[in-house]
Amino acid sequence: MEDTIVALSSAHGRSAIAVIRLSGRDSLSLLRGAFDSDIEPRKAAYGKLDVERVKDDIVALYFKAPKSFTGEDVVEIYCHGSAVITQAVIRYFIEKGARLANKGEFTRRAFENGKITLSESEGIIDLIDSASESGARAAYNLASGALSKELEDVKKSLIEISASVNVEIDYPEEDVGASSDKENLAFVEKAIAKVEKLEASYDSGKKIASGVNVVLGGVPNAGKSTLLNALVGFERAIVTDEAGTTRDTVEASYVYKDVLFNVTDTAGVRDGELSKAESLGIERSLYALQRADVAVLLDDFDCDCEHKIFIHAKADLGRKKDVLNVSAEKGEGIEELKERIYEESSVVVGDEVMLTNLRQYEAIRTVKESLIRTKEAMTANEPAEAVAFELFGALAALSEMDGVTATREVVDAIFSRFCVGK
Repeated sequence: MEDTIVALSSAHGRSAIAVIRLSGRDSLSLLRGAFDSDIEPRKAAYGKLDVERVKDDIVALYFKAPKSFTGEDVVEIYCHGSAVITQAVIRYFIEKGARLANKGEFTRRAFENGKITLSESEGIIDLIDSASESGARAAYNLASGALSKELEDVKKSLIEISASVNVEIDYPEEDVGASSDKENLAFVEKAIAKVEKLEASYDSGKKIASGVNVVLGGVPNAGKSTLLNALVGFERAIVTDEAGTTRDTVEASYVYKDVLFNVTDTAGVRDGELSKAESLGIERSLYALQRADVAVLLDDFDCDCEHKIFIHAKADLGRKKDVLNVSAEKGEGIEELKERIYEESSVVVGDEVMLTNLRQYEAIRTVKESLIRTKEAMTANEPAEAVAFELFGALAALSEMDGVTATREVVDAIFSRFCVGK
């Protein structure tokens, strides 16, 4: 990559310190053109930065390729966090030959230069977006390469098995021996167990990364909006005595036991003569309930949902049997309801590596299915070519998982989630 890129890597707005990053072969020379101190790799240098429009006392760090995040020469400038200063510094470097970085381009260069895998890149954006401590831990596991390491162990075993099988194909006169077949089968069974465990982690991993989807359902004026406000702890939804106040879905979030819960208040569902706006609101309510991880249903309302909790939200006006009684108005029973939602969500919080998105999940499923067919081919004593074919499918899926064979469209979609400067 010939271009040297520059961007603000810290948040926009007024702050004590801002971070400006350059990456590319001209990074150091661009810094030296405006900096009055000597700088060595991996040593902080303090001095004056003069970019013609403004001057500032800064700290600069230089990371010499390939020992940097992107694998290229990288410079980081720590200056005062005034928008006037940061914009002047960035404008100066652009005028001297750098260009403004695209969204996620620093991380993308790290991926394309072999410094990180695609799943590690996904971990970085998950870490930036994390809204709970459990989400941050799961993201860090990905970003630090825990998933890549697990899959690398599987890949090494499969490459060894594939080499053994190909010897049998290329040199049929050689007697590899039954002991080798048993060892290969044991390796495949161990690999299947590992990927099945990863596959099973997706249910919790996606909820930890993105939040548990909780939907409130019921008839008009059942107390859904008041309940939403009580769960999230502030007045998010409009509450009146008039039935049908909520015509569209309203969303807000809370964190409970280290897990993010995204709560959706819905329009009341009823039959009869309806306005077009109310009909559309009810359609959205039913659609939201179908997609819920947990449905909280008020006052005899029901839906075809797998995980649901029946409650009465106006217990201060009278209690009901066989449901959880909550007074959303007075905040009574809210903690018990949160515990019930947590239990119904089936989230498993831990420090083990988890799959957190659909791309990872589908790749792991493909690996598992190929390995199961490999095992079946081995146990049925099918020709070595059949075993080799299935092994190739598993290895191809693992390569796609790491991004080695991922399509440009997939890579573009992942890095489009990043902000400029990361």
